[in-house]
Amino acid sequence: MIWGIIIAIVVVFISSSLIGNSKDSQDLAGRKLEEKFNVIINSINNVAFNKEGVIKEYDKKHIYLIHPISGNQMIEFLYSQGVLAITWKYKYFQKELIHKRSFLNVRNLSLFEQEKIARAFISEMEEKIDNHKNLVMRDF
Repeated sequence: MIWGIIIAIVVVFISSSLIGNSKDSQDLAGRKLEEKFNVIINSINNVAFNKEGVIKEYDKKHIYLIHPISGNQMIEFLYSQGVLAITWKYKYFQKELIHKRSFLNVRNLSLFEQEKIARAFISEMEEKIDNHKNLVMRDF
């Protein structure tokens, strides 16, 4: 009886994962991740890199935004199961700050919703960067 419940749970989990991956593939059919989330990526690029960031594609659902010359920041975008995870890595005097946030149910975002996500994430990171700089400078 218990094995039947465990097997049923595993089957449901695997089925939902396969369905989610199928929906991800449909979302990205014929377009790249940076096109789907262009408002978010461009907004973050504007703030982090003065519009000079370059996108490096890891795979269809996973990209990085980096500056071609300066290496103190990297922003990672990972899309899976209708969730967009953004990780912003920032180095200041060789001390790294990593801020990660996942945004749920992002399959069909409007431009306004993308802008709202970008502003919220940028605002969080700006505060974290200020705090990080203060902590690093305090240690000197």
